[in-house]
Amino acid sequence: MGIISKAAASAHRARPFYEEHEISDELKSVLEEEAKHLVGARRRSTEDAFEEGERFDRIATLLPEGTLEKWAVECCGYTARHVRTKRAVHRNLQAYKEILVALAVGPTVLGKMSAATPEQVEQIIGFASTHDRLRVQDVTAIMSGSKEDVEEKPELDPYDVGGPDGLKAIIGIKVRDGMKSFVRHIEEIRTHVLEALPKNNIVKKDLAAKIHLTARLANRELESLVQFVRPHPNDRHTMTSTELPAKSGWEKVSRLLYKMGSETSWPDKAELRTWLETEVVPLLNWVVPEKGDPVRPEVKADVAASVVASANAVADTSAPAKTSASPKAKASSRPSLEENLARLTDGFAAIMTGDFKVPASDDDAIPSVAEALAKPEKRFQRPAFIDKIKPTSPPTTAA
Repeated sequence: MGIISKAAASAHRARPFYEEHEISDELKSVLEEEAKHLVGARRRSTEDAFEEGERFDRIATLLPEGTLEKWAVECCGYTARHVRTKRAVHRNLQAYKEILVALAVGPTVLGKMSAATPEQVEQIIGFASTHDRLRVQDVTAIMSGSKEDVEEKPELDPYDVGGPDGLKAIIGIKVRDGMKSFVRHIEEIRTHVLEALPKNNIVKKDLAAKIHLTARLANRELESLVQFVRPHPNDRHTMTSTELPAKSGWEKVSRLLYKMGSETSWPDKAELRTWLETEVVPLLNWVVPEKGDPVRPEVKADVAASVVASANAVADTSAPAKTSASPKAKASSRPSLEENLARLTDGFAAIMTGDFKVPASDDDAIPSVAEALAKPEKRFQRPAFIDKIKPTSPPTTAA
C-alpha cells in the first residue's frame, strides 16, 4: 500500500477522534498533513529520529491536552510507547544531537538512550567514539552499570591529555564556561540598568558603582573569547589583542563595555537616561536577546519607549538587588540563562575521545564581581566535557 493510501486510510480511521474532540476542518487539514509526513517517514537515520520526536511535540500543542497518543494510534497506526520514546529522544538528547548524528547512532539505540541520565549519556558517547558500532546491548550494559560487556577505560584529566584531543577538551571547557560567565555578567549589568530607568532621578554615581567593575570584567571576558593575540605592530616585544572589525556589532559591544568600565567616562546626568535607553539596553539585548535571535544593533531613539516598558516590567516584578549580584526575579518574557546559552552555543561541539575526569560545575558557582573580590581565588571548576547544555531536570519518557 502506498504512502498516500496509508494516509487516507489513517485519516478515515481518525474521523471518530476528530468528531469526539470537535476538531475544526482547518486544524484537521493541518493534522492530516502532519500524519502524511509521519506515515511516510523513513525513520532510518539519527536526524530522522530527532525530527520525528520534534514533530510529535509540535502536534501535541495543536491537539487537546493528553490526546496526542490516541491521535497517533488512530491516525498514524503508531503505538503509544513509540510516541513517548520519540518525544523522549527529542527532549532528553537534544543537547547531544550533533555528536550523536556524527556518530550515526541508530534510532533504536537512541530510544534506549533516551531514558539514560546525563552521566550515562556521556559514558555511552565516550564508548561509541572508540567503537565501530553502538548496539542496544552496549547501552543497556552501561545503563545497568555492568562491567562485563563494557570496556573500562582510565579516567583522564583533560589538562593532562596531549595532542588535538586534549586541546579540544580544554578549549571546550574555556568556551563553555567563559560564555556562561560572560552571559551572566551582561544580564547583571542589564538588570541594574532596567531597575534604574523607571526612577524619576537616576543617581549616576550609584548606578556606575554597581556596574563599572562588572562591565570591565565582561569586556575582558569578551576579549578572551573572541580576539586573537599578536605582536604589537609598532613593538614586536609587546603582545597585544587583535581588534574586532570596525563598526561591527561586537566591536560596538566591546566599546560600550569599555566605556561602562570607567565611572568617569559615563555621560553627564542630563544625557544619562537617553544613553541608557537608546544605546546601552539595545546593545545588551542584542548580546543576550530577550526574544528572538540577535540582529545587528541599530541605536535609535525610537526604541526608548520599549526599553522603558521593559524597565517598568522589571520594577513591577522584582525589588532592587541588595548586592552587586543580579536579582533572581526576572521579567516573564525574558529567556532563562540556559535558553540564552543554548542560543549562543548552538553549533558548538568539542568532539573528544577518552574518558576525561572533569567535575560537574554548578550554575551558581560563578560569583558576582563583589563576591569574587570578597574571597580568595580558587581554581575554576570544570564541567563534564560533553555537557554543552545540562538538562535542568531528570530525563523522562512521559508524554
